[in-house]
Amino acid sequence: MMEQWVIGVAILIIWVAVMVVVAWLSTRYRKMSVTDFATTGGTLGVITLFLTYSATYHSSYAFMGTTGATYTHGVPWWNNIHWTVLPGILLWLIGRRLWTLSKKYNYISVGQYVEGVYRSGGNIAKALGIIVSLVGILFVIPYTAMQALGVTYLFQIVSKGHISFTVGLVIFLLLMVFITWIGGMRGVAWTDTVQGIFMFLAMVFGAYWVIKNAFGGLTQVYALGAQRIPEAYSLPGLKEAYTYRFWVSQWVSITVGMIAMPHVFLRYFAGKSLKVIKWAGVFSAAYLTYLYIFVPAIGIGARLLYPNYPTPDRLFPEMLFQYTPFALAAFACAGALAAALSTADSQLHAVSTLFTVDIYKTLVKPDADEKHLYHVDRAFVLIFGAICAWIAFTSPALFLNILQIATAGTAAIAPVLFAPLYWKRVTSKAALTSALAGVIVVALTTFVWKNPLGILSGVWGLIVALLVLVGGSIITKPEESIEDTVTFLKSAF
Repeated sequence: MMEQWVIGVAILIIWVAVMVVVAWLSTRYRKMSVTDFATTGGTLGVITLFLTYSATYHSSYAFMGTTGATYTHGVPWWNNIHWTVLPGILLWLIGRRLWTLSKKYNYISVGQYVEGVYRSGGNIAKALGIIVSLVGILFVIPYTAMQALGVTYLFQIVSKGHISFTVGLVIFLLLMVFITWIGGMRGVAWTDTVQGIFMFLAMVFGAYWVIKNAFGGLTQVYALGAQRIPEAYSLPGLKEAYTYRFWVSQWVSITVGMIAMPHVFLRYFAGKSLKVIKWAGVFSAAYLTYLYIFVPAIGIGARLLYPNYPTPDRLFPEMLFQYTPFALAAFACAGALAAALSTADSQLHAVSTLFTVDIYKTLVKPDADEKHLYHVDRAFVLIFGAICAWIAFTSPALFLNILQIATAGTAAIAPVLFAPLYWKRVTSKAALTSALAGVIVVALTTFVWKNPLGILSGVWGLIVALLVLVGGSIITKPEESIEDTVTFLKSAF
């Protein structure tokens, strides 16, 4: 009789093989241009855009971290109801404006958009584009490496220790680099489409099966939890960490920070039409929200079954193998790997594209053509992939709160990114000052004066950046490019 770990490894091998084949098939439509590599030239349809947007939005945290967070803090953790509904809405409200500008000006990166919309500022606009891109790269690279760290345990548990930490890490990193290098945005989007379906089925049905077998159903586990641990159902939660200030500041910071992250931002340029953007937004909101109906119940149920479990983040896979057939549990864990890979390859693609278009082309070779930049972008995929591998192997302790830190950094530059879509008075001088002030405040409130008054660093950075942007814009001279942009968008919508 075949040993269980062999079945588990076979499922992982099949998952890796499918991702490789899908990425390779995407090259049939590949063009040797940086525009195609960065955004597919804006050709993604509804299904592909909605699934790559949704799958990119959630990582291994959705599979493991959510259970651990609910186990530790209770239902107050469920801020995800805010940062899952809002992404779909914002994809339409903000994404359609960015998409429209990208079609008019051929924007394919964050820095390129920033430099273009603030172009009346001249060298200040150029500097602002570089700074915004560097901030995005700086905060996303550790987040990318975290994805690999987050799934190595799954390789070990599915294989029952036959795949070591190192081997699992290498497999994941090589797959991440291969998908991005061979296909660019198209390869990433195609694999995300498969992984988005796979992740959803694994998380929803895997969690449902565990709850059904362990407690009889979703209603039963929540009712039993309310009876035995009622403090888990209201603020400030089991650890009394979720004060109103913390609760609100967390969902504000993560929601705003996520929509400003480079790998999410590039998807605003990738849709085929406004109709595609609209329906991708609708489906994304439903997908991302429904994903969390069952998984938090695992955290409540685990708290009832294992009240003193030392590593809560590992509870979901542990309960899968305890309460479901081994093959189903391995399948669900492969879904968690899909969640991590769909985020990691998107992030790697984003940082390589930003560095190529916004840094290399701007500072090193301004006259570079599309084909040259295409090859440079692929080269930087390999370089940044190696950097992510080095971080993952040498500094795993850095990633305890990496989601919060990463989104805090990008939340600080969000006003600079989105204000020119709506307000004519924004100026490049104010924007440059705003970006620098916001990032500095995030650094200070993260590492020096941590979360003053119980408000997270991302909100402090966002508040300061917004105040500086508004105040600075009022006292500086209006700029023609911003006025033209807002006027154009008002006429379009």
